[in-house]
Amino acid sequence: MTTVLSDAVASELRAHLSDICSQLGIESDSARLVKYTMNAVFEAPPFVIRLASGQHAATLAQRVVSVSECLAEAGMSTVRIALSVAPQPIFSGDWVATVWEYVPTVRDEPKPADLAAPLRALHRLDHLDVALPRWSPIDKFRRRLAAAASLPPREAEELDQWSRAELGLTASDLLRNLHRRCDDAEEGLDRVAWQLPWGVIHGDAHTGNVLLPLPADTTMARSSPLLCDLDGVCIGPREWDLVPTAHGATRFGRSRIDYQGFVDAYGIDLTGWAGWPVLRGVRELQLVTSTIDTLAGRPEVAGELFYRLRSLFADDFKAIWHRYR
Repeated sequence: MTTVLSDAVASELRAHLSDICSQLGIESDSARLVKYTMNAVFEAPPFVIRLASGQHAATLAQRVVSVSECLAEAGMSTVRIALSVAPQPIFSGDWVATVWEYVPTVRDEPKPADLAAPLRALHRLDHLDVALPRWSPIDKFRRRLAAAASLPPREAEELDQWSRAELGLTASDLLRNLHRRCDDAEEGLDRVAWQLPWGVIHGDAHTGNVLLPLPADTTMARSSPLLCDLDGVCIGPREWDLVPTAHGATRFGRSRIDYQGFVDAYGIDLTGWAGWPVLRGVRELQLVTSTIDTLAGRPEVAGELFYRLRSLFADDFKAIWHRYR
């Protein structure tokens, strides 16, 4: 996640947030930016507002609203779209917003094991009553790379400067390298022998996309964890939803004990499976392409991205990556 932004980016986000809040009839002054990687997420009780831009943002937002409604009807442990706000999504210029119910949470950070129960429930669904895309991660990576290749001149120059300084590559050479890696990853996925049947998956199931609600009853130890960020919900291999926790333990230096807690609760350890190296590589491509077209005015994100790219290009699997800040 990141909340370190240039004045220009922060001003743009605040302007669109103010517009959305005006449409909702609430004040924007007290809204707090929670994170901004691909989407900007603001807490603005009684709502959470997610802002996004880009060629596919509106289509995705419309699908996510429908997905949220279907998951609620199915009784899944997921965040809820704000039913008092209709119709959704809401637009502010070329930005699009979805509005969600605000969930007060405990102070504890979610653990990998908190993912297990909501994922197991979700994975019992074969389908939803909404048209879901088929899992195709490489297509999404290529769209990001294409967007990076078509940046406006000032943003393109910033990407090129970062790439030359950190990698000794022009931005064009960097993007060509990543395209080749996408081709290799796609060929690898074609050879994977999946252990589990395909069905409904979250698509980006990591602890940053789990909420631990405050118990409604003070006598309760805790409430059930909720999955949030439903953008990636699709029909795909259940193994993909297990990758982020395994990758967190192997690439982000997170607790092996915590990872074992997830394995025990869900029942599968991917890291000894023959398909693991392929899925690990796909996950790493996801994490280096996700922000490559939105670096302008976000130096902390750019610094971490190019640190990741250096280790990726050097096949250095011991390098510890860090969350975007």
